[in-house]
Amino acid sequence: MTRIAALVLGLMLVGCGSSGSSPQGDPFSGGNRDATIQLIIQNLNFSDARLYTIVRGARKQLGIIGGKQDAEFTLPWTIPEPLQIEINLLAGPQCYTREMMVDPGDIIELQISTVFSQSSACR
Repeated sequence: MTRIAALVLGLMLVGCGSSGSSPQGDPFSGGNRDATIQLIIQNLNFSDARLYTIVRGARKQLGIIGGKQDAEFTLPWTIPEPLQIEINLLAGPQCYTREMMVDPGDIIELQISTVFSQSSACR
């Protein structure tokens, strides 16, 4: 029984050791990071929200999230740069988040408030 447990443990360690990272690579180079970012959006409002990303002055539609729904988006992102998100509620106001510096591999979580005018993240 001990021999079987040692064999299983050995196979698990081999699997962990071959996760794709190169031991000779520089761990501070960022080469192992994804070339994407993930946006996790939770819409607490009853209204649908149309989202746009603003990067280097360019505005691009991200998607639409129904009222009281969640959504996840993955964007290609190869270098650290600022990101701003525009939120337009259906038949309602719009909001711009503060500009934030985003690195490849980052996960950004955003909640759309039930009372839009009370959101401290928007300006």
